[in-house]
Amino acid sequence: MSDTFPPQFLKDAVDLLEKDGFRTSDVWYHGTASGLAESIMTQGLIGGGDTETAQREQNTLGTIGNRQFAAADPVYLTQSRELALYWAIETTHRRNMFFQKNEFPLVLRVDMTGVEVKPDAGAAAIAIEPGNNYMEALKLTYKEAGIDFPEDINPMKIDRDFYLKKLGMAYSADAIPAERLSVVRPD
Repeated sequence: MSDTFPPQFLKDAVDLLEKDGFRTSDVWYHGTASGLAESIMTQGLIGGGDTETAQREQNTLGTIGNRQFAAADPVYLTQSRELALYWAIETTHRRNMFFQKNEFPLVLRVDMTGVEVKPDAGAAAIAIEPGNNYMEALKLTYKEAGIDFPEDINPMKIDRDFYLKKLGMAYSADAIPAERLSVVRPD
């Protein structure tokens, strides 16, 4: 990462990273697009919650003759504002391409006190995809922290906690009420 990106108020990944992986607490983060903020801050975070994009994807699948499917995604979380920014950028890019809007990335602080957060072992495909952008960004974070990045990741042999601790990928199976959320802003 550079001196100007991510913005200083979101830069925390190196500070959270230890030899055993990213530290966790009751505070988690979720990356999203600004166009979803009003709904999220009213209804909370709901798994598979970007219904506008999901509907667009379903319509596209139907148009090109592929079968449509329903997905019940959980609420994805990470312990780092900086890692959440990565996913916010991805979501914003997809929404701006689909809807031709000028949305911007948004990171939400999520109070998970007393709520179970699980390792996202569904991220196995990301972990083994050659040249995956998220994995490349993680490698840079590990390098900046002076910690060796785990090479040769074999999803069949690693513990589920690897996804949470080493890759910063987690989820909640439960919806997260709006009162547990706040937008991360510069101080």
